[in-house]
Amino acid sequence: MAAIAQALTTLRGWMEAYPFLPGLVFSALCLLLLFGVALPRLRSWRRGQGRPVLDPLQVEELLQGPGVLLVDLREDDAFRRGHIRGCLHVPFAELTRRLASPDPQAKRALVLVDETDALSHRALRQLTARGFEWVYVLKGGMRAWRAESRPVVK
Repeated sequence: MAAIAQALTTLRGWMEAYPFLPGLVFSALCLLLLFGVALPRLRSWRRGQGRPVLDPLQVEELLQGPGVLLVDLREDDAFRRGHIRGCLHVPFAELTRRLASPDPQAKRALVLVDETDALSHRALRQLTARGFEWVYVLKGGMRAWRAESRPVVK
């Protein structure tokens, strides 16, 4: 009991000496929480700088017309759990084999989709190096698509 009383006395002394300390601790905790929430979005934003990215609303609008092909780069199990209607499933490991070179007759844009958009940016570099044009990335991937309550089929 004496130890608890001693600790409370020490704490009271700190509070009197540093009255700003509770506010500082609270501010630091708020900044940590904000950083934890914003970090995934910051990564996606940084990957997308200077690259052709589309947000989920833009992709959904493009899907209304005939000029776009969605390419889902996720593995089979993730694809089966839910994907965007009408997309072509090409796992990232098979991308170089299945999309070896662009078809000169095809005038459709490609939109690359994965879970977070990290694989899509890697695939974007590969496809543009092979001569593909009109290649875009779904910003934030399927996480962003689901976060905006866009339709998913199984």
